Amino acid sequence: MTLAIGDKLPAFKAETAEGAISNKELKGSNVIIYFYPKDDTPGCTTEACAFRDNLPKFKKMNAKVYGVSKDSLKSHAKFADKYELPFTLISDESGEMCEAFGTWVEKSMYGKKYMGIERATFLADDKGVIREIWRNVKAKGHAEDVLEAVKKLK
Repeated sequence: MTLAIGDKLPAFKAETAEGAISNKELKGSNVIIYFYPKDDTPGCTTEACAFRDNLPKFKKMNAKVYGVSKDSLKSHAKFADKYELPFTLISDESGEMCEAFGTWVEKSMYGKKYMGIERATFLADDKGVIREIWRNVKAKGHAEDVLEAVKKLK
């Protein structure tokens, strides 16, 4: 299933350093859920730091940021500490959340095919309705693009 603008956020339950989280707990705020391949790699670090640097602006617009990868909670804790990431990182080790959002895809590098996380971002309004989707994201400048889209939700 491919998610589209106007769809509700899919049902999910996953782990964070603060405990379990599900789609039901995200209502009431604008929500940015961004999927990234791996903690502490160049593109993923660029993207995470950009969301970190823009977080005060997101908060002013009642928007919460969540980063998702298949890394463990321990890996997320190291990544968050190293770069002072003040938002929640979701551990999707089972891949269920990636499947629900359609971000577990076939990729190709140097002619070799493999399965991995597509860098993608989903913006949902305070009712849990998806208002914007970015796929095959380029890390540099992406957080600013998301910020512009959140501004339009008002």
